[in-house]
Amino acid sequence: VASLDTVASVLRSWDLSLTEAMLQNMEAEQQRRAQETQRHKEAEAKRCGSMTLRIQQLAREQQQCHKELQQAYCELSRRIAEHDQCEWRCMDKTKLTLQAIKDAEAQVDRLRQEAQKAEEALAMARLELREQTQEGEEEAPGLKCQITELHDVLMKDVGGRVRADGRWPLVIDPSGQAATFLRYQDTNYVDTVNPEHLKPERLRLALLGALRYGKPLVFDLREVDLFPAVQRQLEAVQERYLSLLRPTDGPEYSPTQFQEQRLEHFRLFFVTKVQWPPAEQQQVLLPVRVQLPGTGL
Repeated sequence: VASLDTVASVLRSWDLSLTEAMLQNMEAEQQRRAQETQRHKEAEAKRCGSMTLRIQQLAREQQQCHKELQQAYCELSRRIAEHDQCEWRCMDKTKLTLQAIKDAEAQVDRLRQEAQKAEEALAMARLELREQTQEGEEEAPGLKCQITELHDVLMKDVGGRVRADGRWPLVIDPSGQAATFLRYQDTNYVDTVNPEHLKPERLRLALLGALRYGKPLVFDLREVDLFPAVQRQLEAVQERYLSLLRPTDGPEYSPTQFQEQRLEHFRLFFVTKVQWPPAEQQQVLLPVRVQLPGTGL
């Protein structure tokens, strides 16, 4: 241990200008780092802002694609109805109506491909933004299951996850297998791209039947963002369920036929082929992502 005299000698001989220079250098380095950090943040914010604008543009393009696809589906349904009428009336125009159906189907296929490309571009842009903002590792909200587990997850609600969440499920399955599965279960199935299916009277009976017989009411949104339209139609007919009854509905829909044990089995499902539905839908509904074997998607 140095003696006090030695320490005092060192302190007396210490050049204070060196200390001041060191402090100045340290302060300058701190300022440089702070400025560099600020520049990095500003550049990151600029990149994210640019990416956000791009995402907004891609989202608008996707919405436009969905709108055109919806119109094409409506046109296809109209052409099919025209053909059925011609056959029923034995009119000699079936060749023309069949060709019109083929043309409408080709238009639907083309617009479906465009909508898929728009969705993929939007999904990639969102992924890039998540990676830039270091959110790429976040888990997608909701539940995940295999296609073979849909019956347990939706119909049986094994583990009570759906009931505990309190929201109706939004089944997300780009492959379309979930829609096929639900269509051939004991459900009331509504094809939302078919204008006939969304007519208030048909929707009323679909909802009433699902309540009466205690089974799921399924809305297949396909690749189109039709949830707002379905929501409006449901609000138009969804009153207290007994007020949905009409005298023409027949004895099977008399008030005494609506039993509590059946009402408890009523479910409302939405199914979509859009891989990344709008955030609003994923907040209002419970996302259930169907994972295909070997893909992890």
